[in-house]
Amino acid sequence: MDIVDVAARYVDLKPAGGARFKALCPFHREKTPSFHVMRDRQIFHCFGCGKGGDVLTFVQEMEGIEFREALEQLAERAGIKLEIRGGSPAQSDNRQLIFKATTFAATLYCKTFTGPAGEVARQYVGGRALRAETIQKFGIGYAPEGWQHLVDAARREGIGENILEAAGMAKRGQGGMYDRFRHRVMIPIRDVAGKVVAFGGRALGDDPAKYLNSAESPIYKKSRVLYGLYEAREALRETQEAILVEGYFDLMRCFDAGIENVVATCGTALTEEQARTIRRYAANVLVVYDGDAAGIRAALRSVGILCAAGLTVRAMVLPDGLDPDDFIRRDGAEAFRQGASEAPGFVPFYVCMNEDRSGTIEGRTAIAGELFDVIRGLDEPLRQDEYLKLVAAELGLDEHRCREAFRRAGDEAQKGASMERMTPPAVPAVNTHDAEFVGILMENTGWAEAVWKALSGFSVPDSAILDVVRALAETPGGDLARGLESAAARQLYSAGAAVTKSWGDKGELLVRQHINHLKFQIKERERVETMRKFRLAEKQGDDARVAELLQEKLRLDSEIEKIKSERRQIAV
Repeated sequence: MDIVDVAARYVDLKPAGGARFKALCPFHREKTPSFHVMRDRQIFHCFGCGKGGDVLTFVQEMEGIEFREALEQLAERAGIKLEIRGGSPAQSDNRQLIFKATTFAATLYCKTFTGPAGEVARQYVGGRALRAETIQKFGIGYAPEGWQHLVDAARREGIGENILEAAGMAKRGQGGMYDRFRHRVMIPIRDVAGKVVAFGGRALGDDPAKYLNSAESPIYKKSRVLYGLYEAREALRETQEAILVEGYFDLMRCFDAGIENVVATCGTALTEEQARTIRRYAANVLVVYDGDAAGIRAALRSVGILCAAGLTVRAMVLPDGLDPDDFIRRDGAEAFRQGASEAPGFVPFYVCMNEDRSGTIEGRTAIAGELFDVIRGLDEPLRQDEYLKLVAAELGLDEHRCREAFRRAGDEAQKGASMERMTPPAVPAVNTHDAEFVGILMENTGWAEAVWKALSGFSVPDSAILDVVRALAETPGGDLARGLESAAARQLYSAGAAVTKSWGDKGELLVRQHINHLKFQIKERERVETMRKFRLAEKQGDDARVAELLQEKLRLDSEIEKIKSERRQIAV
């Protein structure tokens, strides 16, 4: 699929000349567009955050999914039947079989809901006063009483018990396989492509577990999925604000009332992955929680995660302990909209919710410390600065002393933090000269082979630029983004593809200069390593090894001087 068509589903692309388009980057906050999509090269690249790659990389980043999921999603959009080659049948077909099982279950539950056995479920949903269109839109169904309604129906459909178990919809007991969901209103949970990946079940009997979700599976990771995201995507992009609620029926009530920029956490705590997912669709979030103490704590925790993801956060607590479903039914959609429009930022919200503590110095400083924990998670100093001003103003604290307390608290937190944080290694920023060098080689497809030959006599270490040069030499004019193994190499390739300069006759000179620079870097690394070994041999008293390494150093010195001489000749 054309990367421009795919990217346009997520960002507002504007023509940037020729086959290029640009937009505000969906991966980081910015005011001036630095995100570029190139139709001729089928590549995207952001000059702000450095992310780049092909259409598959883009979908992976936007949807927070793995390579195979992105491939399947694009194939489905294009109407192409995807055949996975290699690996065992279980490995290649398992995900598709699980999708088949969840889709079948969703259809079965809907049929049961509308049939004679579904009367009790229809009465319950009828009591919720949802419109028929809303019930149909969200695919509400019913899992009847009994232990093997789904298991037996799936068996007749040729869906094995092991697949139902892997899908998190059946469990194995002493008497065999039995349904996980029984006597529950069933709510399908969809991924961003609209596929059913799991279910939430609302108990209709006296089961102490009021809500029950599918177990995690190869297609469902609860830390990633947001309920209603598939249905809300367009409204999120249009309004640039997500209303975050807790429950399934809270979300459906909002949709029923015409408020569609809503997502839900399915009753679980918000995760960093979910916050990053929201950021891909909207820049702002309104958090709506119950007004009890637990709700306030949950709201603050969510605020911290959302702010750290780069979102601007407001918060709203509904009166009388009502949830959005109850509030809209009692006071109407306009009252909810009015409350949402007047909702304060998270600092005034938290101060207001802790008004009972703000009457004492100790209480105000404690509230400030709790807000510091949120503000410390922001990666933009200017945002931190503005929020600290607000904290001081809302709590009546001296601004200077407030900043000092924030700094001290940060120092203490840093001292106490674990030194082994599980954070992924950062991809180094792309060197501008390297990107331009790659861009020249991509414009002149025959040059890469000559460059690689010029470097073939050198001991080449792991290097993003050399990986790209090798790939360009071996596959002239091909699409290399997916074939490059390292993230740094893929990033460099996309940066080179995004270079817009026209070099003319100067291009060949710049290539020769860069080849010389690469040779120098390679030989200089060799010299440094030789000297390290030389000093070690001296320390160990190994005279023979010292003499050998001395000769090696002299040889490298000579080669480096030759490279420097070539550099002077190129510059003339």
